[in-house]
Amino acid sequence: MKKHYTYYNSEDDKYYVDKPSAQEENKISHSTSDKNLLESTADRAFKIPVFLSHPSMLNTTQTRFLNRLIDEIEQALLFPRTLPDTEQYPNKTITSVRRMILSSYGLIAVNMQQVFANYTMTNIPGGTIPPPSWEGAPFLQIEPSMGYQRGLPILLIKEAGVNNIGVWNPTVVPFFIIEWDSSKPLDEFFNRIEWRELFQNWVAQVRNGYFIQTQPSYQYGPNDL
Repeated sequence: MKKHYTYYNSEDDKYYVDKPSAQEENKISHSTSDKNLLESTADRAFKIPVFLSHPSMLNTTQTRFLNRLIDEIEQALLFPRTLPDTEQYPNKTITSVRRMILSSYGLIAVNMQQVFANYTMTNIPGGTIPPPSWEGAPFLQIEPSMGYQRGLPILLIKEAGVNNIGVWNPTVVPFFIIEWDSSKPLDEFFNRIEWRELFQNWVAQVRNGYFIQTQPSYQYGPNDL
């Protein structure tokens, strides 16, 4: 019996007797769509949420550093969350920050050069005027402080030249602040033994805290038998 081909599929360059029905096409389309959704959902699987605190006003070099840092965090199977890039809530900013802190298991903050300040006077006549320096973003004081109050594992990175004020003063905080020199190649910072040791130690604290905080309140035995 001679077949009369009525449908040509440009995707596989073949002729068919009948064109697939719309129902079958929708079935294939939905199946593919569902698979893509599962794959995108799996991208976040096994990733523990952490709060990435950084300024919103970034130059090209700072943007490259932040992108590289995000890649480092994701390779450690942690999920970096930021406001308002990955998260947004119908609240005032400070409330949204608190919500982020309470739903994260670690905090990593990057204080970068924002505004160059040339001080001219103090509130005390004849007082010592601070030398000119770069200032960071105000929320880079608030967010690490709230994370510390919560007890989150904290890792602080400061761009060279930013003044040591508030939580960025090494004599104030009980942990080490690592400095990034933006005039040098990125690999020089991320390949430093100092960075790798601090980062891996922070990742270990985040994971340990995650498993502790997600234990059931009622324990059957020492090993949750």
